[in-house]
Amino acid sequence: MTDEMQNQNSSGVDKGLVAMFLKMSPEERLKANDNAVRAILELRYAYQQQKFNKSRPERHT
Repeated sequence: MTDEMQNQNSSGVDKGLVAMFLKMSPEERLKANDNAVRAILELRYAYQQQKFNKSRPERHT
């Protein structure tokens, strides 16, 4: 078994990840959450831009 598999219980919860967040202060957890939200929004924006650019015909100058 890999370390990742050993850290998960039957519900699929990663105990190592839970332990890591419990060791953080509330401020550190909020900062980690803010960083995750920012990354998600950046990925969404990049995906939307990619879709928009594919739907537009290319302009040759």
